[in-house]
Amino acid sequence: MSERTERSEGRGGMPSGHGMSERTERSEGRGGMPSGHGMSERTERSDGREGMPSRHGMSLEELRAGLARLAGTVVADADPYTSVLRHARRRRRSRWGAGVGAFLAALLAAAVAGPAIGVGDLRTWFRDPEGGTGYAITNDWARRLLDSPTRGSLAGDRSLVGELTRVFDADRDEAGMSASLPTVRILFADDSTGVRVVVVAYRSDRAAGLVAKTAPIGSRPLELVRAGGLVNLPVAPFTVLDDSLDGVRWHLGLAPAGCAVSTAPTATVAHEARDRQPVGETGRIRRGWQPALTPGYVLLNEEHPRGWWRVECDGTIREQGPVALRDGELSSKLPLPDGTATEAPDSDEVRRTGQAAIRDHLLLAAAAGLPTSPAPVRRWSGRLPGDGRPASISGSASGVGPVVLHVGASHDTLLATASAANARPDDTGTRGASRAGWALAATAVGGSNDLTAVRVPAWSDGQAVLTDRLLVVSQAADAVRVKLIGPDGASTVAPLANGSAILTSPPGAGPFTLLVLDRDNVVIALRGVSDGSAGPQLFEEPLISDWG
Repeated sequence: MSERTERSEGRGGMPSGHGMSERTERSEGRGGMPSGHGMSERTERSDGREGMPSRHGMSLEELRAGLARLAGTVVADADPYTSVLRHARRRRRSRWGAGVGAFLAALLAAAVAGPAIGVGDLRTWFRDPEGGTGYAITNDWARRLLDSPTRGSLAGDRSLVGELTRVFDADRDEAGMSASLPTVRILFADDSTGVRVVVVAYRSDRAAGLVAKTAPIGSRPLELVRAGGLVNLPVAPFTVLDDSLDGVRWHLGLAPAGCAVSTAPTATVAHEARDRQPVGETGRIRRGWQPALTPGYVLLNEEHPRGWWRVECDGTIREQGPVALRDGELSSKLPLPDGTATEAPDSDEVRRTGQAAIRDHLLLAAAAGLPTSPAPVRRWSGRLPGDGRPASISGSASGVGPVVLHVGASHDTLLATASAANARPDDTGTRGASRAGWALAATAVGGSNDLTAVRVPAWSDGQAVLTDRLLVVSQAADAVRVKLIGPDGASTVAPLANGSAILTSPPGAGPFTLLVLDRDNVVIALRGVSDGSAGPQLFEEPLISDWG
């Protein structure tokens, strides 16, 4: 399990691992809810300086007073977009690769924050149950990361790195790590973002845990070990961490030594004819990858980073996906852009679904580095043929660009990125139960205004998965039916109702061709759909996490 500690100078980020977290703050700052599934606390000295709780227990009156303070002042976060991303980080168990499927129970429109309590020995109630003992090392790439030399702008300061190693080893109580992990190694030390950041690995031959601390530039090792940060995090082959201090937020992607990291902050949608055949045009995401100037890592100093990053090791792409979107969980409780049309013909339930689809679109497009202006529009709203669930498709007004299908009226949404056979497990029973009543979403890329196709998501063992049902929507006035022609020439036909139809084709069975026909079976719209992979993808870009 992981533990979080935080100073009042800045609000910390969320660990990219799983488990319970803890937050402690100085008395000058506002308290807050924890960044995981636990509770938070504040400890204070009588002179106003930060102090540790008493080791001598507490009276019943102290406990009651502390709990009353905890429950008495809950306030809403003023920045809903920040809370969306923060909650996504808080709930994630791992990266896209280990869980996305990783930007991704309920995402809230506004997180709540309340002061913690500093009475008696209450700290032991919320401390990491694992006691800083780390997690089993089960991957050779994770071991390679642990064996990597120190990276970061301060890596060349051998005196500082040596002193950091000594202090974080000697002061394990402050670091929150157990003596059962005897070896201490500084994996990262940097002050290029305007704050001083260190990432420390505690390990044995079989287990390891990470500590990340953030402090003002120039902070000494003893100040760093006592600073707020992230504690007892699992080690992933590509470890992703983020935190903030004094309004400075950093995002770190740290790969094993010898691996190359690239970024693509923006992307565009282009037209492409499939195999030079006259089967229409299909939208394609295009990225320009930029190699990182730093060896084996990327450190971003942005509040809301956009775009993707990629890790290549020994000539193989091992990791690829969005920087900020670490989980498949979304919250659509965000204000809509001015002038956005969301009227729906069916009911309030369908109208809410249409609004959620547009908000999902804005979140996902921003995370992918795709344009969000002009604002997306509702391409179709109604009820899914066959099961009657409310659904809505959002996309660009031109029809070319990202497409999001939102199924269900809830604003809390789980994104489907792969078929059931290829989905990466990211659930526990608790998380599955907490998602009861959530909506589902799926993505695609549109290539024309007359024809849109996106796979229908469904629940499978508590996860969102892509099904063999393909929702096809056409705005053509004379459209009567749609036809799917597979790579083997076999075809399927379905009638259009309310501008939509459901066709059946297993994920990854493409490429295939879609036709829109009028009453005389004349083709009035067509397009090619690649659909050549059943693996995880976002807007038809493959999400990769291959560290086997």
